[in-house]
Amino acid sequence: MFEINIALKYLVPRKKSWSTALISGLSVLVISLVVWLVLVFLSVTSGIERNWLHRLTSLHAPIRLSPTETYYHSYFYQIDTLAAASRYTYKTIGEKRESPLSDPYRPDSDPELPTLFPPNYHNDPVKELFAALTELKQEIPDLTFQDYEMGGALFRLTLKTSASLSQMTYLLSIPDQNPSLPTLLETPLSDSSLPGLPIYLPKNYRDNGAQIGDRGTLQFTAATGASSQEQKIDVRVAGFYDPGVMAMGSKCLLVPKEVTRAIHAVTQTFSPDGTPTNGIFVWLSDIAQTEQTSAKLSQLLEKKGLAPYWKLTTYKEFEFAKDLLQQFQSDKTLLLLVASIILIVACSNIISLLVLLVSDKKKEIAILQSMGARPKSIATIFGLCGTLIGLLSCLLGTSLALLTLRHLDTLVSLLSKLQGRSAFNPAFFGKSLPNQLSWEALLFVLLTAPLLSLAAGLIPALKASRIQPATVLRNE
Repeated sequence: MFEINIALKYLVPRKKSWSTALISGLSVLVISLVVWLVLVFLSVTSGIERNWLHRLTSLHAPIRLSPTETYYHSYFYQIDTLAAASRYTYKTIGEKRESPLSDPYRPDSDPELPTLFPPNYHNDPVKELFAALTELKQEIPDLTFQDYEMGGALFRLTLKTSASLSQMTYLLSIPDQNPSLPTLLETPLSDSSLPGLPIYLPKNYRDNGAQIGDRGTLQFTAATGASSQEQKIDVRVAGFYDPGVMAMGSKCLLVPKEVTRAIHAVTQTFSPDGTPTNGIFVWLSDIAQTEQTSAKLSQLLEKKGLAPYWKLTTYKEFEFAKDLLQQFQSDKTLLLLVASIILIVACSNIISLLVLLVSDKKKEIAILQSMGARPKSIATIFGLCGTLIGLLSCLLGTSLALLTLRHLDTLVSLLSKLQGRSAFNPAFFGKSLPNQLSWEALLFVLLTAPLLSLAAGLIPALKASRIQPATVLRNE
């Protein structure tokens, strides 16, 4: 308590110590500005990252299960090509799940199995997987899952302006079990009684003139034994959806699963970036639980012997998002490093302040030592001076950051007017920048600034503790 009282007394400006007060005020001001800048920048950056992750995992779930080569070479996948009940064609995961027969093969009517055909030594890996996900849902009630299918087709759309649009595009089955789907769709799910299968286009199509009700076709090639035939599916635009910031999303049309299954039955679609065209999406209400849920699901797959058949991937490893997320994390790490260097430079001003303060208070330090104060107490006094300056700067900087974040939209609007254009592209940053204070950034500042201030005060504190009272009082 003695050391704190003395430290507070030294930090209060005195009429005869204007130079010390000026340096003290400048130190507090500089550190406060750095704290303000770090908090605002890290808070906005963290908010943008959260928004991007939300938009990324709203359509493409945070956890994805995709078949492995072991699954594709297994008995339960290959047997459909030899079973009349499966129309001698491969089946998607959704079709396998909906089929009442785990094994459609009938030895008395279907062709004989080849000699090297995979043996049937495991239960149906599809039905077993969905049973495992249902079991996990009992432990995690907010968990939602659904199989997805992707295909490729030539999309031709006739606009109401008599113009037409034609391009190759990916097709993604509508994830109607996705809890975030209502927030992605800008129109509700369409009435299926209208002519043409309903499809949902990325909202950038609307910017190019597409409207709800426009008619079109999806064309794909079906290979037969002697030739190839072109197949057409009539579709209509039922609405638009927000694809997020990822390039993959803007290439997909959301279509009924009948479309992707029809394409899968006659041809195989391959994604150039390696994204699995058939699998299972697993959604969570809190993306922060992704790693924990992924670990539990992985253990469950191992326990049930399903791990060889399914590859578990989280959003951090998605083919179309991995590079962007890694770059964003690298930028965030670089920003923290730069922020730390700026804080170190700002807190270095405290050394000059306390060295000047020690020189100014030599007589008082000598008197305190003569009255019995130990060198440790003298060092503690000036160490506390540095720490208190850091805490005061954190308080002022945090208050200024909260004020800035509260009026962030106004500042962005002013900046946009000065530039004559939007300061931040809505396609990447949304309609407004995040304005919530990042608790991680606040914790970083509250720990770093006082510790650096304390470290900056150690050199003057050691100098003060080594003052010889007899020498100082004799000179005075």
